[in-house]
Amino acid sequence: MQLHRHREDFDRVGARLVVIGQGTPRHAEHFIEEYGLDGMQVLVDPDRKTYEAAGAKIATVDELWHPRIVARGTKIAATDRIVQGRTQGHAAQLGGVLVVARDGSIAWAHMSDDASDNPPTEEVLQAARTAADTA
Repeated sequence: MQLHRHREDFDRVGARLVVIGQGTPRHAEHFIEEYGLDGMQVLVDPDRKTYEAAGAKIATVDELWHPRIVARGTKIAATDRIVQGRTQGHAAQLGGVLVVARDGSIAWAHMSDDASDNPPTEEVLQAARTAADTA
């Protein structure tokens, strides 16, 4: 959601935002509707093969529920007004952000170390800009 809020910035640099979730197509439709993500492409991978290929890890209990992680997540939710919805799939599956170049190579990656670990939007936007400039 944080990247979708800046979709016009990503559009300007020639980047297309795509989300991969672990649910079903029905879950993806509900996610788009519930969070007002019109125009967002949401793919589904209930077997989590793309997560594995990207190197996303399964979080430990501390990486999900350590007081520092919970506090950081609470701050992000309050500041960005993002509330975690009902989890679909493996609850401890962490994600990440990949910038994929036009040739299919991974131009930049940030894989989450814990449940509160998301890269700054400006960092992702700069990576997308750089990937578009080198294409």
